[in-house]
Amino acid sequence: REAHLKVLKELFIDVFGTPRGHPKSKPFVDRVMAFYYADNKIWVRNYQILEQQPTNAMEAHLVKKQHGQEQATSLVEIGPRFVMDPIRIFRGSFGGQTLFQNPSFVSPNEIRAMQHKRKSNAYVQRKESEKKRKIR
Repeated sequence: REAHLKVLKELFIDVFGTPRGHPKSKPFVDRVMAFYYADNKIWVRNYQILEQQPTNAMEAHLVKKQHGQEQATSLVEIGPRFVMDPIRIFRGSFGGQTLFQNPSFVSPNEIRAMQHKRKSNAYVQRKESEKKRKIR
């Protein structure tokens, strides 16, 4: 049931991962990307890691007492953030065997067609009621 999520996980590792020993890679981590799966969608957020140094001894004591360490670490969302709704996963890059197809996805064309049909039904009903009034 969740096999498509394993494929997506490997895809994200390949796309967003930095190869080990790459010349542009840094020896530290200051940003984190988070991937959440909820509502059959993948929510992506980008955070910056902030380590706040205490300014005086009293503040250092309070931070160590609360967090168990001398500096407080927090995450701040810096963006970009986006939501992906997987429609279809193919075996190849842009085609091939379909590995996953989202059954709950409704294309925008189908939504527009349904709205157009609703409007046309209202028009047809109005014209029929006009005919009925003329007959009376």
